[in-house]
Amino acid sequence: MKKLIILTINVILLCSCVSIDYKYKWYTPSEIIKNKDSLNEGDILIVSKGSTIGTMWGHVAIINKYKRIVDFPTYGVGYNEQSLSTLSNIKNMIAIFRLKDIDDKFKFELDKEISNTKYKVYGLTFDKNFDKRLYCSQFVYIVFKNAGLNLGKSVDLDYNGGNWVMPFDIMYSPLLENINLYTKKTSQ
Repeated sequence: MKKLIILTINVILLCSCVSIDYKYKWYTPSEIIKNKDSLNEGDILIVSKGSTIGTMWGHVAIINKYKRIVDFPTYGVGYNEQSLSTLSNIKNMIAIFRLKDIDDKFKFELDKEISNTKYKVYGLTFDKNFDKRLYCSQFVYIVFKNAGLNLGKSVDLDYNGGNWVMPFDIMYSPLLENINLYTKKTSQ
């Protein structure tokens, strides 16, 4: 029985580590840096899953109005804002997503909600709506949800509606579109 439980846990962990869903367009960090003019405020970066405990669920961040990366990367850091050039330090692939029909009103509210998280700490929680401490995908989920609520809209990026939200849950949201860096930029 003990061997069956260990085998089951290993299979679950192995299945959760599929690093890239190939139905989406993925980029190297250098491609994103080189094409930074194609990024818009509010774009969501999903980093592919890795093989370590800290990277096995992937990572997610937002592009702010200054075209800087905003995220909650790890314990001891909390809110983090950095240049796009820091992407050159990672080896994983990155997919870019954008809220369908995002407009300037939503971007304004999103910027306010991002600012509201500046003094929050990093922490894992099993309630995606608990906002006293945040992890990467919960941060993205909360700021988009709250920006939508400020405008009387429902913006729930959690694809499967569980108690917690992971990067790939956000990636699968039907409210988002996968961005192709090599097509003509739309006016947004």
